[in-house]
Amino acid sequence: MKKISLTISAILLSHAALADAGNTYIRNGNIYSHEGKGFVGGGVITASKYYKGQKHQTTAYLNGGYHGEDFNVDLGNGINYRFAGNNDDILNMSVFMVANPGFDADDAKILKGMKDRDFSGDLGLNADFHLGQGTLSGKFQQDVTGVYKSFQTDLTYYHPMQLGFVDFVPYAGVHYYSEDFVNYYAGVSSSEATVGRPAYKADGAFAYKVGYNMIIPVTEHLDITQATGYAYLDSDLSDSPLIDSENQWATTVGVNYTF
Repeated sequence: MKKISLTISAILLSHAALADAGNTYIRNGNIYSHEGKGFVGGGVITASKYYKGQKHQTTAYLNGGYHGEDFNVDLGNGINYRFAGNNDDILNMSVFMVANPGFDADDAKILKGMKDRDFSGDLGLNADFHLGQGTLSGKFQQDVTGVYKSFQTDLTYYHPMQLGFVDFVPYAGVHYYSEDFVNYYAGVSSSEATVGRPAYKADGAFAYKVGYNMIIPVTEHLDITQATGYAYLDSDLSDSPLIDSENQWATTVGVNYTF
């Protein structure tokens, strides 16, 4: 799959899993359903340009995995395991592993001549607080691959609702990228600087996000999914000469089959 919008699409839409109406739940800061079943799915994702002169904004995606009571694994959300709490408890805690996509220098015009940025892998700790119908989810994740050598944090509130036979899950939150993360994926070293791409180094940055997931069951095993997210990047990230805009969005339409 062609890379688009680097980590912003991941932050906005990684929550999209699969669900059937009235059976949606939040676990490890992700939207899940069909507990105890496997799934395969795919669709189309379209996003704003993250890097200036980015070549691709629309592409197909594939997903699949297994969502259990405590253990979950899928292509979109990585691997997580709930080690404290159960479905009826106010507090659940999980450990998780997730990947951060890198970029190739030919992914966008502004990146030409730069060194490629590698995929990285994070090990993290999550806490979900179930507050009535909603869930407040906090995450801390640390790079364990030695790529950007730092951390990220996230705090997001989800509020699953049933609208007729459709599940609708709005969310809002904030994601923090550490200084080392920002400078690895959006910084420009002096050796990479050009007339149109000055050297750039920043502090840590916040991304403020809102969005929703919508799941429309077609049959017992087949769901149509649609998700849209928006993020506002603060100046430490958006002022990078690589970044196209402080306003980032992504949307998907897909189909999931559970078994």
